[in-house]
Amino acid sequence: MSQQTYLKVPFVWEEPKPLIEVPQRLTFEPVHTMRGSLLISIVARVMASSMDASHLKKVSEHEPYEAVEKFLNSASDGFSYTDDWWQFGINENGDIVGFVLPVIFSGCAKEGLEEGTIYDIGVLPEYRGLGFANDLLSQGTRTLQDIGVWRVFCDTSVSNVRMISAFKRVGYRQYSEPCERPI
Repeated sequence: MSQQTYLKVPFVWEEPKPLIEVPQRLTFEPVHTMRGSLLISIVARVMASSMDASHLKKVSEHEPYEAVEKFLNSASDGFSYTDDWWQFGINENGDIVGFVLPVIFSGCAKEGLEEGTIYDIGVLPEYRGLGFANDLLSQGTRTLQDIGVWRVFCDTSVSNVRMISAFKRVGYRQYSEPCERPI
């Protein structure tokens, strides 16, 4: 049986660039300062309605909370981060609209600067289409800038037109044609 794949659009953000201006319509709170299973709950809701085939596969193969917990725990495999980097975006009503999980690649420093990625990012279904992905991506990128990252690699499914647009609006560039990734 052959492995299932889907197409991802690769993006990169590279220095030197000015510090990202993060829009002020959301406040950001580290996920660890909120109730313990809240991150798992929020990520499970986002994954269950995701445009990303690998997200959908993860939540279909296991109970959603178990799938998300496994996925989040795998962030320590080849990546490093501090708990403060992983953040919820919160609107003026105090509602969580989404999350951003920036990380750095272990062992990929160049001239003292790190290389990073947005491990995951998501907007809850009821807040999609309002531009919050731009805010979350800006915050995640700024977090990486603040710790000294010289390059950020990201990708998204070719079908996720909103996220492709967000990458471009925030200053990422598509660096190659879409490529196949295993689901």
